[in-house]
Amino acid sequence: MPNNKRKRVSKIKGRDKAHPYSRKARQINRAMEAEAKIAAAKSQRIETNMAMGQKVLWFRDHMDLDDKGNTIEDRKALKTVWTKLELCLLLDEYLTRNDEEIEEIKERKRPGRPLAAKDELVLQVAEFENKEARLAGLEVPELTNGSVVKALRAWDGDLNSIKTIKLVKCKPASQIEMEKQEAGKNTTEDSALTEATGMIVS
Repeated sequence: MPNNKRKRVSKIKGRDKAHPYSRKARQINRAMEAEAKIAAAKSQRIETNMAMGQKVLWFRDHMDLDDKGNTIEDRKALKTVWTKLELCLLLDEYLTRNDEEIEEIKERKRPGRPLAAKDELVLQVAEFENKEARLAGLEVPELTNGSVVKALRAWDGDLNSIKTIKLVKCKPASQIEMEKQEAGKNTTEDSALTEATGMIVS
């Protein structure tokens, strides 16, 4: 059975003369709603890709800096691969990249007054990224893979080719260390309880 639905308003014939309560009007409304959903989904994809692009761009621009924040000029001195710990430490740097700006925003915030949209966005992004990194890990370029490192260095910032850069979920080094300490503390407490009561905590 052929599909006679018209998803685009511009393709519906006689739309300008349609009666407000006619089937044609309902068809136009459905088409408008469909177009609105498509536009919203497209806008969301663009925003997501741009946010991801900015993050990947940060890692590209910061992975070849020395301890003083200067670009390493000697190509032979550049890393070809990162350890997991080094990647986690780099993520720590990424998550604190806007700390100074955030402090300034908090200092100039006046009680009872709303923040500027730009300042509000900075705080929201920082809160979201830190929460995501702590709980599930944040997607970052897989610098533990040599081919990804090479691809990232060659990346020209084009969002259309960002999918060629493999990502991996990573937690910040500070969070991993905290979890290790917490696990060690729990293990010690469980051992003490077992020794005192003879019960094994599972």
